Amino acid sequence: MKKLMAVLAAMAFVVVMAGGAWADVTGDVDINATVTGKCNAITANDLTLTIDPATTSDVVSTGDDTTVKCTNKKTFNVAAVSGTNVGASGTLSSTLKSAGKTDIPYTLTYTSSFTGAGFGSAAAQELVADNAAVVTAANANAAEEGSYSDTVTITVEY
Repeated sequence: MKKLMAVLAAMAFVVVMAGGAWADVTGDVDINATVTGKCNAITANDLTLTIDPATTSDVVSTGDDTTVKCTNKKTFNVAAVSGTNVGASGTLSSTLKSAGKTDIPYTLTYTSSFTGAGFGSAAAQELVADNAAVVTAANANAAEEGSYSDTVTITVEY
């Protein structure tokens, strides 16, 4: 019985010593991540100009804002193009067109650059406000009756 107790004690000592040696072995795991700069699809909304040729003031558009969400704290540039007209510094001068009629000049104000606010619950960035298109009173006074339109392409560059 004494021999058995001595063998068990020796085995317990070996297990304890070996267990202690294993606890001192360590290893580091590096965690790396890459975040890409991106934007979700632009929420583009149409603008409407209701032109009364007898107006004495500029005609301002109505509608909903055009917005986008982009990577947090990244700077983005915005371009606005209508046909061959290219905006600069947040302003685009273009014309509303109607077949067989004189074009109506207008100005569109847009966001030319911004810093992203992120996704999820972050507020969307306004690119074009609901009141961003303007026809001057003089151009409204000279307008012919009819339906006019123009298409502006807004691009967020990154």
